[in-house]
Amino acid sequence: MAVILVPDDFRAFMRAVVGYLDAPNPDKLLDAEDAFQDACGYGGRVDGASAYRFTYLTLNGVHRWTIALTELEIRAISDGLQIEAVGERHDIVRTHHREPTGEPLLIWGAYNDDALRVMRHDDLVTALDTLRLYAADKPRVLRMWSTRDDQLVAAVWRGMCAIYIIESLDGYATSTGDAARTDSFEVLDHDGKPLIVPWSDAVPWPIAGRALLRFAAHGELGPEIAVEGRIPSQLLMLGEVDRQAILGMRAEPAREPRHSSLPRLVPSGVPTALEAVVDRTQPVTRPALAPADFVAWARRLIETLSSQALIELGAGPGLDEIAYQLSGHLQAHGEEAEHVLDIADWLANEIRSSRGVAQLFATGGDLQIALRRTRTPE
Repeated sequence: MAVILVPDDFRAFMRAVVGYLDAPNPDKLLDAEDAFQDACGYGGRVDGASAYRFTYLTLNGVHRWTIALTELEIRAISDGLQIEAVGERHDIVRTHHREPTGEPLLIWGAYNDDALRVMRHDDLVTALDTLRLYAADKPRVLRMWSTRDDQLVAAVWRGMCAIYIIESLDGYATSTGDAARTDSFEVLDHDGKPLIVPWSDAVPWPIAGRALLRFAAHGELGPEIAVEGRIPSQLLMLGEVDRQAILGMRAEPAREPRHSSLPRLVPSGVPTALEAVVDRTQPVTRPALAPADFVAWARRLIETLSSQALIELGAGPGLDEIAYQLSGHLQAHGEEAEHVLDIADWLANEIRSSRGVAQLFATGGDLQIALRRTRTPE
């Protein structure tokens, strides 16, 4: 046991605890290890008595403290009358690299087939891309362990991804995106509890996808993503559960994506075999589009990409002018881009360099899907 000088953030946490204890509510939740949650830690009442146990995380992300307090001590700390507390200190940051303990593990749901033991790099690429598509219309969360048992949680929605490192050589961390964004979205974690994810924590999927692949192999995100030494308090306890503990709670994960639930998440629309018949009809051709139709197609395309956070428009030309610029490319190569990935990649680069487009996060594959969906009005 050791003595810790009560930090300001922990004292503020205790004030919030006292406020909850004093609030009139006969159904208060006290007897849970995370009954109280704060950015700096969590805690709750133990043994149904007046004793409480809290976990506090230092601001530098290096240490975790387990602190036992009575209700009187909580109130004294809250009032500033007690400046020290006795607790047990644990190191969060590892001092040496660990040897690989197995294959990377990916989990995206509560069922046994919502997991993949990653045997090949290409399998992980397939799994992550499927989960990105799965999160196009609703926020989703995934959990990953590296070969060395580093652990993270990622919240994915609309082509953006927030990454929370629970365990790694450098301790816990959160990805940082656009600090100017003050809004957030809500996703259910693996326990079914709502997790509030600030958009400022999210980065575009192409960057996040590369970082997740790197984390699986090396336990770190790489230089493309800036991080801060913090994570939501709700996720802190996940660091207590390593990969072996998780595997002991579930059936053996699939070793190939096709044996997991991934094929059911985003239907591929693979055609079924039909009896051969003689085609006596004329080939069906699409009606030719007029120049105004290409402008309308371009506008629908930009609006769809924007709704999925796959494009950011900047200052300068408005949507009408951008759509007019893009309509020429669609008239020349739009239909071909729907079917040829190289042409779709070329078109993505043209959109990215267009006046009025600040950033384009869509890949050629993303663009192909959007082109097919927006070619004709709904």
